[in-house]
Amino acid sequence: MTKKYSIAILLLALFCKVEWSHAQNFHVPSRGNQDVRSNFSNGNVDNSVGMHKIQSIKMDYISDNLHLSSDEADKFWPVYHQYQNELNVVLHQKRQNMLNSSKNPQDIVNDNLDYDSKILNIKKHYKDEFARILPSDKLAQFYRSERSFNDEMIKRLKYQKGTDGN
Repeated sequence: MTKKYSIAILLLALFCKVEWSHAQNFHVPSRGNQDVRSNFSNGNVDNSVGMHKIQSIKMDYISDNLHLSSDEADKFWPVYHQYQNELNVVLHQKRQNMLNSSKNPQDIVNDNLDYDSKILNIKKHYKDEFARILPSDKLAQFYRSERSFNDEMIKRLKYQKGTDGN
């Protein structure tokens, strides 16, 4: 099972490296204040193939770690998707805020704190939603699984960046 995830994460890291290489060589003429570096310029906060692959691998990882019953899975995954969508919207807004060079730096800092507050509220709300679906041991395992997946992704991306000589 761990070998399966190691291979999947390695493939994902390699895929991200290729995508990143293409993105670095991709030049779009500037359109005024619109930031063309963002994958989200069309308003869709989840439009990249890489993001879909990451989410799919993450869902498999979480699923394998939680050992959900079919009833739990039927209830959990729709709520999880709502949770991810709401987080992605706020994270997208926060990224856009950071890229907005026309704003006063103090306003950017204040807005980021507001986005962090929104993220915390979303997490609190969905913790309660997840607790209605999962027993406490599986809820704790869900958060551990999510954290370990993210930590592993960061570790592998740092390693990949280090081997690229950057």
